[in-house]
Amino acid sequence: MLRKINGTLNRVLLSVFFLCSSLWADTPIEISDRIAIDDLISRYSHTWDSKDARGWSDLFVKDGVWANYFAGKKDKLLGSGDERLAFAEKLQGSFRERGIVTRHHQTNTLLKKKEDGTIEGETVFSVIWQHHDEPLPKLMHSGVYRDIYVKTDQGWKFRVREVRFDHQLFQEEEELVPDFTLLKARTHAEHRKLGGRTPYFAHYKKGRMELVFIAARHEPRVGSPTHKLIESVIEGFGPECVITEGLRSEDGYSPDGLIRDARRREQSGNLPEPLFAALLADQKEIPFIGGEPSPSVTTEALRKVTDDDTDILGYLVVRHLGQVRREQPGADLDNRVKRLLPRMIEQFELETAMNLDQFKDWYERTAGRAFSAENLRREDIAPIATEDPGLLKRMGITVMLAREKHLISLEARLLAEYKRVLVIYGSGHLVYENEILKDMLGPPIRKASRW
Repeated sequence: MLRKINGTLNRVLLSVFFLCSSLWADTPIEISDRIAIDDLISRYSHTWDSKDARGWSDLFVKDGVWANYFAGKKDKLLGSGDERLAFAEKLQGSFRERGIVTRHHQTNTLLKKKEDGTIEGETVFSVIWQHHDEPLPKLMHSGVYRDIYVKTDQGWKFRVREVRFDHQLFQEEEELVPDFTLLKARTHAEHRKLGGRTPYFAHYKKGRMELVFIAARHEPRVGSPTHKLIESVIEGFGPECVITEGLRSEDGYSPDGLIRDARRREQSGNLPEPLFAALLADQKEIPFIGGEPSPSVTTEALRKVTDDDTDILGYLVVRHLGQVRREQPGADLDNRVKRLLPRMIEQFELETAMNLDQFKDWYERTAGRAFSAENLRREDIAPIATEDPGLLKRMGITVMLAREKHLISLEARLLAEYKRVLVIYGSGHLVYENEILKDMLGPPIRKASRW
């Protein structure tokens, strides 16, 4: 039985050999050479995607040429091992720092042998990128490799590899680097000068990159001016990605739980603008992601202000109660505090304990007045620069700076991947970010309250 199977297999292979021989009659290529070249092409993908700069560069002969073309126009040419290695180390290092995983897919290779023994080839390629915190990869490039291979003592290598991208070169695709020295706390006067009458938006544009930042007024009521502005901007601007407030970036794109919550709350008419934006984005199949840092980032920032986790816990509860009062004015704050205390301790990994009475004592010592709904004043924790800020305000400013650094970094990253990004945050955030966005993208091309 085994002998019969082997005989059949040999006849099949022989038929394939004769078929291929007839197809390659004009330019015959040894099967072993074809296999070795296919392996060389595969190693190109594997060495680059594994960030093996030396291994990638060594796939070429010493004076081998790597060049790239965008829509037919040459951009870069590397003609030596030193140039290739330096280029690979720099670009792969940037990918590593930004948490980008690349995957090069190469298919449909055609080979042709020349009289001098070299072999020319053409291979279709596509390149996808994926960040560690993203659930799905994104197609970034497509095109064709045009190669010349030469056989050496170390096997087949590239003499020339031309990377011919289908799309044009966007100079702005180079990584945007936010200048965080421009980020600082702002006074009330600066907020009035740099801001606008909320809600409004600022539209930034640099080359192919466009960012619209909606400076929202926090309004949970469906049909409010903020909700109407969000709806008109999504319709008119057509974002390819939306960043919303109140959702952590680490939760990934378009989490199902948030959509379910938004649909449930929509029925009541009480739908905060981040949930409203997420619902609209989901309906239009636009990916959305939160712009908030992880709790550990917040905790780390607050521990630079105070080494007492009890202070941190108290601040976090007070901050959350501000949102509760805005969305549910009649809420029982005592019961909210009882539920919030253990949740905040766990979420922010705090080394402390506190009950309701202890929280009230802490609040009275820190704020200088008894705890009550009437005594919860937004200005106590508002991140507004003052001459002599108290502990709560210093913590508020510190948290705001940490949030802005994370949000601005996310904006810069997404602008390298999407043409149009929409950010929906409270108006104070745009005041903080305005100078950095101007530095990265130039002054807003438009600033208005209606799209």
